[in-house]
Amino acid sequence: MLKLKPNSKPNLKPNLISNRLLVVASLLSFSMPVYSFQANTPQGALEEIATADKPEILVRHLPEPIQKKIDALPRPKKLEVLAQLMQMKAEQFDNCTVRPSNAANTWDIVDQDGSRKGSVTLENAFISGLDALLPLHFDSGENSGTTIVILHLEDSEWRVQSFGRWLKSDTGLTKLLHETTEIEKNEEAAQNALGAINRALFNYVQFHPKTGYPSRLKQLTLAQRPGYFRRVQLLDESYSAEPLIISGYEFSYLLIMRGNGPDENGTFELRASPTEFGKTGAKSFLLASQGLLRSTRENRPATEDDSGDDGEPGSVPY
Repeated sequence: MLKLKPNSKPNLKPNLISNRLLVVASLLSFSMPVYSFQANTPQGALEEIATADKPEILVRHLPEPIQKKIDALPRPKKLEVLAQLMQMKAEQFDNCTVRPSNAANTWDIVDQDGSRKGSVTLENAFISGLDALLPLHFDSGENSGTTIVILHLEDSEWRVQSFGRWLKSDTGLTKLLHETTEIEKNEEAAQNALGAINRALFNYVQFHPKTGYPSRLKQLTLAQRPGYFRRVQLLDESYSAEPLIISGYEFSYLLIMRGNGPDENGTFELRASPTEFGKTGAKSFLLASQGLLRSTRENRPATEDDSGDDGEPGSVPY
């Protein structure tokens, strides 16, 4: 795909303008009322491009260096380029056309049978001095996304400078400005509690190498005697509650197999599920003796077949 740049030479191939700009023109052509935007605005310039019936109108909204290069072409070459511009503009996008939608600044994408395949919406324009940014949101299945058209005011004309897909980039601002919800706080508290219990279980088997993991979580709240001169309480007494509920999550512990010597600590399952799914939490957790944290956002207990939000089993704070 060839894009015109200010210092590039015009090319006579059909890819003279990026297909994405053609999508913009094709989808909006003859669908915007001529009175919808003032001609001297960036929106008006985009409308003029979309509804242009003469190649000179298209050229007027190309970057000035490109316009000058086209104007400098020998007449036969220039006429050929202008004809190709109009031919590309007239082409339909994936054999689809558009029709006005009931929503403001929105058009439905329809196929040859008149079936709706999606929509395109002209979102708010951002104008700063001589530059303007026009987001066009496409909602058409796999091709959905936002296309950004950037225009610059040159010689009293708004000219297209660039266009392309809006790519998300994590700058850290989203996390900085994010207001944590009550559900997110509860989910974090549940993971922290899972981590505390997991540490206690690990330490417990150090004190009881012959029997391995305990049969109940309450045993983790009792004082352990690793040595003659000191006593260790692995968890505070609040963890002995049955049922154990922390921050809207109910915890359950199941000893699956008892230990059998220092090399066989046994196996267990530790679960944390919202007391009210969708209100106190939207994720259920499973921590097995292998140390992998599995979770699901479905309204059911997590299983060994689940992974995590990123497709991989996670870990708990340790």
